[in-house]
Amino acid sequence: MKRKWIAGLLTAAMVSAALIGCGGNKEPVGTDTGTEAAGMKESAESSTAQSTDVSDLSGQEEYVCKIVCVGDATSESCEKVAEAASEITMAKYNTRIELVRLSYGSFAEEVNLMLSSGEKLDLFPNFAFSTITAANTGQILALDDLLPEYGKDILSVVPDTDWNCVSIGGQIYGVPNNKDKAEGFGLAMRTDMLEASGYDISSIKTEKDLEGLFAAVKEKYPDSYPLVSDNGGMGYYNITRDDLGGDFGWLENCLDDSEMTVVDWFETDTFKEIVQRRYDWAQMGYIMPDAATNTQNAYELMAAGKGFSYFYNTKPGIEAEWSRKVGKDITVVELVETYRTSASGMNTWYIAHNSEKPERAMQVLNEIYSNPDLSNILINGIEGENFLIDSERGVLTYPEGVDASNTTYSSVAWVWPNELITIPWEVDGADIWKQTEEFNNNAKLSKAFGFVWDNSDVLNEITACNNVTAKYKNALDCGSLNPEEAVPKMVQELKDAGIDTIIAEKQAQLDAWAAQQ
Repeated sequence: MKRKWIAGLLTAAMVSAALIGCGGNKEPVGTDTGTEAAGMKESAESSTAQSTDVSDLSGQEEYVCKIVCVGDATSESCEKVAEAASEITMAKYNTRIELVRLSYGSFAEEVNLMLSSGEKLDLFPNFAFSTITAANTGQILALDDLLPEYGKDILSVVPDTDWNCVSIGGQIYGVPNNKDKAEGFGLAMRTDMLEASGYDISSIKTEKDLEGLFAAVKEKYPDSYPLVSDNGGMGYYNITRDDLGGDFGWLENCLDDSEMTVVDWFETDTFKEIVQRRYDWAQMGYIMPDAATNTQNAYELMAAGKGFSYFYNTKPGIEAEWSRKVGKDITVVELVETYRTSASGMNTWYIAHNSEKPERAMQVLNEIYSNPDLSNILINGIEGENFLIDSERGVLTYPEGVDASNTTYSSVAWVWPNELITIPWEVDGADIWKQTEEFNNNAKLSKAFGFVWDNSDVLNEITACNNVTAKYKNALDCGSLNPEEAVPKMVQELKDAGIDTIIAEKQAQLDAWAAQQ
């Protein structure tokens, strides 16, 4: 690893601290003020001169920090990456890294099992987890006492306002990733199949416009499905809604200046129209018939030629990211303008409640966030095996014979704490992180931007409602159930489970928040 050259990228990360925050100076419901994080940062900065020599910590007793992350990788490659990462963390903290990568489909189940069984676990991302639920159920630890002492570099980079998005009841429960923080939605398609179909996509502006494209692809490739699911899910909706922190209760159109009414999404005409359209597509053979029970991810299906497209969120470099994973050129058509909610793009890292030494976990998390060498290893793998560095152009390439389809360690930069200090891939371009900042800064804001939902008083109702949606939602999203029959049943079962109580509580919190703005 060319450490001196990579370390220069850290400057770019510090510049990215100016990325737009999560609530301005707005005070989220459930917190005393929005200044606690700022106070921690000032405290950390004031003591930096007295404790900049982190080699003081190399004399600690040896510790193994277990990191669980999402993404495809072989066990052998995880061991190699952990060994390379440990060279850095052992020298500074006498801490060895243990790394486990889990598939997208099994991540939530396996991490929940670790958390409930008491199995050793130190650090994990919020992929498939909700910060508010994880905090209120005791799965993750508050970080307020750890950040000022062991997370100084994190505090120096993360904007004060972003801490509001991960604060519950006045305490910080996660470290926000430094990445794209806005979102749009669209359709990712195999370019070769698109071109072979001869279809002009310039007229496609919304999801409604896709039927002609799917018909053309189905005619050209009768043995392939125009639209596939991802591990049984197709939950991206091509609209500008705000889930207001998760669970139940949404703003149906969060960019409408007059819209501040929390609704049951499943009762809206918009939801019914979407799932009816997908059901119709499934009947015409445009969606794979086993979409709701499919256990493969969309990348694999598209790489194998079994699928043409998948709904996904858009961002700078998304086509290159998909191209790496599919092993084919990908074209993305945007269906929704870029916008931002309190939750959108807020990927977060947690310290598990069963961490044996949370302070050691924070030391490692701080190092990942601030050390380009360590971050690059954990994100991209081993130089010479998983990537090569083109230092002249400042990008990564694959070694001969290696590509996204056969690499033993897939690069999933967005899920790691700070992709903005790593070396970008050649297909993304050397200026991808600059584009990412512009993407964040140009996004429109939800009317409820800065609001943080506290679900602690309705956890029983949320559990009951989750049990209901588990029966219907994926199947409806994938076009596998007739919505004329299934939607009324789901809506009634949700009411019986207490969804109206959840919505009333969320509306009350949103109204209280809005009154303070």
